[in-house]
Amino acid sequence: MQKKLRLFIRYLGAGVIATLVHFVVFVCLLPYYGPTSSTLCAAVTGAMVAFCLSRHWVFAQRNCNSWRFLITATSQVLSNTLIVNLLTHWGAPALIAQIVATAAVTLQGVTINHLWVFKHDIKRAPLR
Repeated sequence: MQKKLRLFIRYLGAGVIATLVHFVVFVCLLPYYGPTSSTLCAAVTGAMVAFCLSRHWVFAQRNCNSWRFLITATSQVLSNTLIVNLLTHWGAPALIAQIVATAAVTLQGVTINHLWVFKHDIKRAPLR
């Protein structure tokens, strides 16, 4: 159980960092490109950060199928972009729409990355 807790804490830490990068890019691009384009660019950037952190820190270079990560990240980027686009179209402020979208795709990401992308084997010790 303790290994799972450490894994979850590392995953949350990597997610926080990737999310901060996402939000910084989103806020910087928003005045120039609008919410849909800004969140698309921000989500792609955040996904790249999440991949690097997940591969080298969270899952400690366990077997990672890059194609699976790409499929997962693409589904999250598209989901995020769609949610922001719909919410802003319906009148929600862009930042609120982005927060809702981030919350909506977080659980999807942890589940798919843990079970499908990184083929997590809890018996292996992570790199330090």
